[in-house]
Amino acid sequence: MRAAIIKAELARAQAENYLLRYRILYLETALTHWQSAAKSAQTRAASEVADLNEKVKELQFRLRQMWDWYNDEITKAGGLTFKASSLIAKALHPDALPSEEIRLEAFKAFSAWKSDRDAAKRR
Repeated sequence: MRAAIIKAELARAQAENYLLRYRILYLETALTHWQSAAKSAQTRAASEVADLNEKVKELQFRLRQMWDWYNDEITKAGGLTFKASSLIAKALHPDALPSEEIRLEAFKAFSAWKSDRDAAKRR
């Protein structure tokens, strides 16, 4: 009888050992899969970031071209550029007393605009 109990306990221990080994194998496989998925996601994220950075550079380049074109067209038509109008607005702002340097820059911008406008009218 004692031998039967020991044999039953041994069979139970072997079954438990088998289940635990199976569980370890399953968890190792799952871990490998998760690590692979994480690396894949990281690679995709890095690729997406690189693509977005490239798109940002392209859009910045296009914006710079459009801005230059706009300023050229405004100048050709005799209009006031954004930079010149900003300098003049800063010098004429009623809430702040502008320095002599700011006034001089605004006057130079206004004078340059005036001569460009007159040249545009003659064309």
